Amino acid sequence: MKKHFIFIFIFIFCFNAKAMTQNKFIERLEEIHPFFTKLDLSLQIKKIDQQVTTANQDWLVGVKTNFNNADIDNNLNTISVDFLATKKIVSSGANITFKHSWGQQNKNTNINLDTNNSKLSIDYVHPLLKNASGINDQLNTGLSSINIQISKLNIAEQKEAFILIQLKKFIDLAYIQERLIIDNQRLDLATQELTLVKQKFNMAVIDKVDVLLQEDAYHSAKQRQLQTQQYLNILRYELSIMLDINLYSVKAEFDLYKPYIINKDDLKQYLLDNSRILKIADLNQDLLELQLKNDKSNSKAQFDLKLGITNESKSSYYTNSISNPSSSWNIGLDFSYPIGNIQAKSNITKTQIMLAKAKEKKQEQLLSIYAKAYVLEQKIKYLVEMLELSKAQIKTAKARTVEERRRYNNANSQVSFVIAAQNNEQSANLNYIQVFKNYQESVLNFKEIIDQLSPL
Repeated sequence: MKKHFIFIFIFIFCFNAKAMTQNKFIERLEEIHPFFTKLDLSLQIKKIDQQVTTANQDWLVGVKTNFNNADIDNNLNTISVDFLATKKIVSSGANITFKHSWGQQNKNTNINLDTNNSKLSIDYVHPLLKNASGINDQLNTGLSSINIQISKLNIAEQKEAFILIQLKKFIDLAYIQERLIIDNQRLDLATQELTLVKQKFNMAVIDKVDVLLQEDAYHSAKQRQLQTQQYLNILRYELSIMLDINLYSVKAEFDLYKPYIINKDDLKQYLLDNSRILKIADLNQDLLELQLKNDKSNSKAQFDLKLGITNESKSSYYTNSISNPSSSWNIGLDFSYPIGNIQAKSNITKTQIMLAKAKEKKQEQLLSIYAKAYVLEQKIKYLVEMLELSKAQIKTAKARTVEERRRYNNANSQVSFVIAAQNNEQSANLNYIQVFKNYQESVLNFKEIIDQLSPL
């Protein structure tokens, strides 16, 4: 009856459960979990911050009006309107300004004494030393662009770390499913053995103590089976909530015994070429290199070329003041330089030290990552050897169980020896899948450290 109940339970479980592969598990996790949405929103904020850094490329347009009564007694009024448009050309560091001014003076007399003044000017300032080629103007945008690349890599790192934690639960689910099968088989066997022992006792072939020993073995097997079932249910509840799926859909379709082939001949070079952490280290150096160019530019003298064109006219009528201008142009050089230039020199020295520190940090990170990856690689190889040993132990344990049962059936042994052999066989089976669980978790850790855990 108990065997029949267990069979029905397993059948219902398998029938209702829609098994998930590892890739499906990751896809569902990325689709439903707010952790990934949060990271994506963080990247959007970074991109908006980058847009803000281009604000210095906008046209700045302004209008200024003024009315002035300069001579109250003679009623002399002055009206002026100024239109201004200026823009920073960040690719060259230059500034260009368009300005149109119009002014009118009038005196309230019988004679028309109105005077209209119109002036249109274009001024262009081009840096020759400091901020040449717009180095300083482009700094924030350049830094922001690199920071976005760093953010993308950091987000990928965070996603992979999160997936690693969840995939270990997935591996745990596959392990518990396998363990439950073993525990169910052991319970089924203990039930059969108990029935057989009771039959022998009723036939006065064995003593009461043999029945008690077998009942104890049955209860132990039942207890282990219930503990495994309880742990499986708890894990399934947790994953069903996290993935927002039906409880009966939480079943791992995963080959716990699948071997992993490590094909990294030069692991250290592979990490140098592909590790996200090391790529982030390189980008941090790029940030400092860009900052150093900016500091060196700031240390130079302010030496600007200035060009200007002006059209100006005066007339009693506004239309005449626009149509008959007189033109002029100007060219000049502006030079300024702080004696000592202590701040600029200090900034350069500080950035150079920070750059040297960043290079050493990358080497430190490389050693740390390489050491972890190498240790995991060796651990995986060691676990493969343990798996081979576990296979041999299972084979020996099965042979011992068969022999002890044969001896017991021939009245040459005690039932306790049979029970001990059966327990030893189950322990060997459980140890085998435990080693495989450790093996698969080590494979996950290795894939995560070399950034191959999932296609992010």
